[in-house]
Amino acid sequence: MFSGLTLLFLVACHKPSEENGVLISFASTAQSALVSTKAGAGENTVLSTTEKMRSKPFGIYGLYAQDPGSETGTNVFLSTDAVSVSHQTGSWEYDNLEYWSINQFYRFRAYHPYSGSAFNVLNSSSVDLISIDYKVASGTEDLMFAFWKGQANEAVISQRVPMTFVHALAGLSFSIGFKNSPDVDDNRTDNITSFAVSGIIPNGTVLYTHPDGDFDAATMIWIAENYDASTKYYQWTGSNAFYKLGAHTATPIFDGPDNVVMAIPQSSSGAKGPTKVFFTTSEGGDAVNEITLPEVQWEPGVIYSYTFIISQSKIDVEITIKDWEPVEINEDIHIL
Repeated sequence: MFSGLTLLFLVACHKPSEENGVLISFASTAQSALVSTKAGAGENTVLSTTEKMRSKPFGIYGLYAQDPGSETGTNVFLSTDAVSVSHQTGSWEYDNLEYWSINQFYRFRAYHPYSGSAFNVLNSSSVDLISIDYKVASGTEDLMFAFWKGQANEAVISQRVPMTFVHALAGLSFSIGFKNSPDVDDNRTDNITSFAVSGIIPNGTVLYTHPDGDFDAATMIWIAENYDASTKYYQWTGSNAFYKLGAHTATPIFDGPDNVVMAIPQSSSGAKGPTKVFFTTSEGGDAVNEITLPEVQWEPGVIYSYTFIISQSKIDVEITIKDWEPVEINEDIHIL
C-alpha cells in the first residue's frame, strides 16, 4: 500500500497572461484502497488504470458562486457542456484557460473517459448531475468519477485543484485450475477453450450527483433493472492451459494484462435470478460445464475474482473480493 499520493498536473493549452489573475489548474490523485472482504483462497487482482487514463481525455464541469453550496452560480468554463481534458506531452491540457474569481465558492464534477463505445453521456448532464447510460455488450471502458469543492482563497488558488477519481463499475475476473489434492495427478493439465456468463443486468444508468439539498457533496446512484437470463456476455474463445494448483497458480481466463471485465453494480444470483458461467475444455470437447455463481452483491470500485477449482467429482467456486487498489507505474499518477 502506498502511503502517499502521486499528482498529475493539468494545465491550459496556452500561456496565461499575468494581468488576468491566477489560472485554474488541476491535479489528479489516487484514493486509498484497502482489502474489504475475502471469501476462500486465490490471488488478489489489482488493476492499474494509469496508462489507460492517459490514453483518453476526461470531461469536467465547473461552477462558482458567492455562497457555499449555492444551487445556482456561474459556469467556470465557456460552455455548459463538459470540457475535454487530454494528456499531451507529459501533462493534462484543456482549451480556453480560465482564472479564479477570488473568494468565490467552487465545485467541479468530472468523469473519465470523455467518450466511449460502452456509454453515452446524457445531454442533461451538468456540474450537479452527470447522467450516463452504460451497456457492457457495447464496450469495455472503465468509467470513473471525481468531485471537488472549495473556496478560492489564497491557499486554494496557489495549488492545483485535487480531483480524486473513483470507479463506477464492478470488476470481474475468472481463473481455473485443478484441485490440489492427492487424487489429482501432479502433471494433470487441460485447456479452457470457451467461456461466457449469463443471468446479469447488462445495462444501467448511473447518476453522479449530490444528496438532496447538499450541492457540496457527491453521491453515485445506479438504476439497473432489466435482468437478462438468456443472452451470453463476456464471451471468450481461445486455448489457455491450466494445471494442478499448488505448484501452479490458477490460469486467468480472459486475455490481456488485467484479465478483468466491467460489470454494472448488481446482485449476482440475486432475487431476479441466477448468474451462470459456461465453459468448455479440450478434454471435454463439446461438453459445456454450467456453474451457478454464489450470491454476491457487485459493488462499484470492487473487483470480484472467481476461481473454478476442478476435482475428480465436481467444480468448486472460490471468490476473492478486493477493493480496487492503485499501482504506481511511474512518477506521474496512480488512480484508484
